Amino acid sequence: MSIPDERNEAPPAVSVVLPVLDEEKDIRRLLDEILRQEDPPRGFEVLVVDGGSRDRTRSIVTDMAASEARLRLLHNPGVRSSAGRNVGAAAARGDYVLYIDGHCGLPRPDYLVRLVQIFEATGAACLCRPQPLMDLATGDWARAIAAARHSWLGHNPGSDIYRETAAITDPRSAGAAYRRSTVIDLGGYDERFDACEDVEFNHRVARAGLIAYRHPDLRIHYRPRTSLRSLHRQMQRYGRGRARLMAKHPEVVPWALVGISILLPAFAVGLAAAGWRRGIAGVMLAGLAYLAVTLIEGVRAAGFGLQALRTAVVFGFLHSGLFLGFWRGLGEWWRFRTQAPVTMSRAPGGAGQS
Repeated sequence: MSIPDERNEAPPAVSVVLPVLDEEKDIRRLLDEILRQEDPPRGFEVLVVDGGSRDRTRSIVTDMAASEARLRLLHNPGVRSSAGRNVGAAAARGDYVLYIDGHCGLPRPDYLVRLVQIFEATGAACLCRPQPLMDLATGDWARAIAAARHSWLGHNPGSDIYRETAAITDPRSAGAAYRRSTVIDLGGYDERFDACEDVEFNHRVARAGLIAYRHPDLRIHYRPRTSLRSLHRQMQRYGRGRARLMAKHPEVVPWALVGISILLPAFAVGLAAAGWRRGIAGVMLAGLAYLAVTLIEGVRAAGFGLQALRTAVVFGFLHSGLFLGFWRGLGEWWRFRTQAPVTMSRAPGGAGQS
């Protein structure tokens, strides 16, 4: 264990919180990138909050923490990322809390310095960041998934996730760093959510009238899913999260999912009324139209060739996963209409260390 110097004894400026579960593929590389960061004034700490990994994630972090005083491993008994974010915020000592997933990458060595500078220059309570998928995409399907997610057909065009301009913004789509006091004052994350917990929290940031600012210098790289099966599971979680979000905050309506939910039954009724021959013809025409749109967008997003076909297939898995997850989430409507329990009542530093 390295001997803490005087700087490390004082509260750091930034607490980097990583809620993780089974991230052995990326965790060592990511921690190396963070720990090599230039120090902002008063330095930084890194809190890895593990939800019970069954791979080598915990042992990797433990080995690195043995020679790095700024790194701590915390236990997340709630497993989910939402609970891990709360554990990290409760244990954090920094003025600013930066959340990073375990399968991300930091592209610049002065990231934390710029984070503090932008907070101080803007007076923002929340900073938003671009989060492109391309740089960590490995393999044909991962690249197809990244291309689809960067397309208007695979992601909300109004999102800040892929924007590269600096401006005051709505925090809902890309808020990821906060004044620690903001997280505490707003009661932390709703631990009932296992997806969209960040969108739900950022909705409360916006509703409170707090300033959110996006900046391209805060870009991080994000690893996309590598298979259609894992993508479909991810999209089902996202769709379910959107339904839960709408139940808790009825003003936040995912209009595309709601619109499809209304149009599909109406379309089915219309086909049934038209007779089985016309009904089959209508289904075929609708299917061909959808295939044409996804293929054209696949070519635009990935270029001509086999990769365009893969991207078109990705759109189908992406859309069906969102839709199925959304309908599953609607079945939980009344549970998420109730007020979430308070999750940030623990004193700072109260999270258990592993």
